[in-house]
Amino acid sequence: MVTRRIAELLLDLAARRWPTDVRDDLRREWAAELHVLAESGRWTKMVGFAMSLAVSRAGAPLLDRSMMHRRARRTAAALLLAPLACAGIVVVSALAMSQVYNVLSMRVSWSTAAQLPLWSTLTVGFAVLLAKYTSRSARHTALKGPLRVALGVVLPVGVAALGLMSVINGNVFGSFVPGVLLWLAGLTLALWAAASLAARGRVGVAWLVGLVGALVAADLAVILFVLQTIPGPGAGPVDPMTPDSVDRISAPLWLLVCWTDWNFGLPRPTSWEIFLITDQLLLEPMFYLACTPYALAYTIRAARSAPAETVALAPTPA
Repeated sequence: MVTRRIAELLLDLAARRWPTDVRDDLRREWAAELHVLAESGRWTKMVGFAMSLAVSRAGAPLLDRSMMHRRARRTAAALLLAPLACAGIVVVSALAMSQVYNVLSMRVSWSTAAQLPLWSTLTVGFAVLLAKYTSRSARHTALKGPLRVALGVVLPVGVAALGLMSVINGNVFGSFVPGVLLWLAGLTLALWAAASLAARGRVGVAWLVGLVGALVAADLAVILFVLQTIPGPGAGPVDPMTPDSVDRISAPLWLLVCWTDWNFGLPRPTSWEIFLITDQLLLEPMFYLACTPYALAYTIRAARSAPAETVALAPTPA
């Protein structure tokens, strides 16, 4: 029928004026009403119904303010509490490691060498559990866009990191500050890249890029700290290495050294160089290790779950 075809064209015109996320639902609802009117033979009312939809002002999306406020509060709570949990993980893992070390020291000769690997293992285990828990809240995040997600994760982590280091070192502007700031900058870039990839559906690549970027950021932060606090090789031809110096050739391994207390069978760093590094730098690498799983998991999950606005549909004209 010509009138049925005209009514359908008018409905298509009306549907195009609505947001894409509700357009199909509205079209199906209107088509069902159109079918009822056509089956009952009310052709004039059918065309009038379609015409009223075509010429009426499309309803604007209405935000559910209470839901948005709840989402914002939950997002803020997750982002503010997770860095504190990361700091707690470092402390709890250290306490657990010391208890295990006390037991091992009375039974085996390699107990001292097992301290840092055990601390790192416990830290990773607790950090992964935290990442799994916090990633659930990321599904309903209030943050929009990869950069906002990355900054939302990094800024509270930065406050927690600087606060923890200041308390432990007893100095707000200690030698740890440049390295921590470098780590935060690198972590922001890594999370931004991971979030951008995850938002496009490339989750596997996002994890790879984010993990590599976070490790590089932590490694550069450790290198900067060592360069600032521990001297390098001496310039004299007779004694090329001063007693308390660290050869810069092993710089890429310093982060792993802080986690494992091992040089992986390579000539550098020597056992004395490892002692010099770990004697001055332990807390920061462990905090980086505790934060990385949470930061990546939350960022990638949040980027995949962009908050959708709740739309209130206008009533169908009678």
